[in-house]
Amino acid sequence: MAKTKKYYLCQECGYKSINWMGKCSNCGSWDSFEEITETDSKKENIRERVDNKPLPITEVTSSNRQRYKTDIKELDRVLGGGIVSGSLVLLGGAPGIGKSTLILQVASLFSQKYGKTLYLSGEESAPQVKMRAERLDCLNPRLNILAETDYLVLENHLLKNNDYSLIVVDSIQTVHIPELEAAPGNLTQIKEVTNRLLKLAKTLAIPIVLIGHVTKEGELAGPRVLEHLVDTVLQFEGDNYHMYRMLRSRKNRFGSTNEIGVFEMKENGIQAVANPSSFFINERPDNVSGSIITPALEGSRVILVEVQALVTSAAFAAPQRLANGVDYKRVSLLLAVLEKRLGVNFKDQDVNVNITGGIRVEEPGLDLAIIAAVISSYRDYSLDNKTAVIGEVGLSGEVRAVGQIEKRISELKKLGFKKIIVPAGNAKNLAFDPELAIDGVTNIAEFIKLVLGKN
Repeated sequence: MAKTKKYYLCQECGYKSINWMGKCSNCGSWDSFEEITETDSKKENIRERVDNKPLPITEVTSSNRQRYKTDIKELDRVLGGGIVSGSLVLLGGAPGIGKSTLILQVASLFSQKYGKTLYLSGEESAPQVKMRAERLDCLNPRLNILAETDYLVLENHLLKNNDYSLIVVDSIQTVHIPELEAAPGNLTQIKEVTNRLLKLAKTLAIPIVLIGHVTKEGELAGPRVLEHLVDTVLQFEGDNYHMYRMLRSRKNRFGSTNEIGVFEMKENGIQAVANPSSFFINERPDNVSGSIITPALEGSRVILVEVQALVTSAAFAAPQRLANGVDYKRVSLLLAVLEKRLGVNFKDQDVNVNITGGIRVEEPGLDLAIIAAVISSYRDYSLDNKTAVIGEVGLSGEVRAVGQIEKRISELKKLGFKKIIVPAGNAKNLAFDPELAIDGVTNIAEFIKLVLGKN
């Protein structure tokens, strides 16, 4: 006789529990557990297993995967050169950020370059999608629209018509399989639909792009297992009050996860920003303390970012430490280095550090810029707008060399910077340039003296 097994499953993270819980002990979400009943029937006749023998890696046949360029340079950069055939890509972002707009443009470009594409719309009707396509100038007879939420309709159509160059599913939370009792957007539905789409993508060698929603915390909505199933996870960031958007790769089996793409939202669609560096620093004020430019390395590219700091007298007994766009713990560590090595007292000071433009920088080469901005604000001394700094700072106050220094200096030179302060380890390997004043420093005491002089 078949045995019935009952348990509770968190719809956010997939955590299983014997008893119902109001708050998930794994992910912390409230009221996310749903009762699941499974029938465990043991079969007497088990098919004979087929031996799958291991092969030397030199004898494994390489897959003939092809990359398709979207002709949107910033998107191709983040993807690692284009969309790979047979891959499953998940694009997440807040409502109204421009996910559907970007992918509709991609589907139109694909239909012009590689053949007909299919756009499955589970949230909008076909006339609504056409209205957006008219505004974006994306009307193309080879761009097909299917307004449907039943996955079986999509699967049956693709098995009969597998000549598409790209398939878009907007969104994965709306598509469901009727034979499953769970509601659309449920953990069971999302996992099963994604698994079937993954099998379709690999079998038909057609790239499939899934659009997903995000939670109010900015995380992709749905189970974490969804991110593990797909080949690439892209995050579209920004807000409705600014025209600029950033695309990040959180997972990429076919490329780097360090690349970012910068886009601009316009009336006729989303366009790639050719020079992101000028965007991030073009509104920097003159003669204001607590501001410095540094060349940050994001993947294979260099982007100039403005590091700002504001140091003020603490309003409460415990001084505040705020960091936006940079690791909070890294800022605290650098403040401790300044207190220990230079004797600067921040015990009664609020310290706020910010990276303008909404970008987040993780690399340690930002250390010297944070120190420059903090000391500049602390002493209320403005830094030269044509001066940039770069370097990693150790716990003993030493300034360590950074990678790809020539590439960073080249980007600064293109945007008219005249003075650059770099680690001494990098300076000794740089060729003389009559247009640039390059100074090397070995520790933060030497650096502060060079930047602020006697102030």
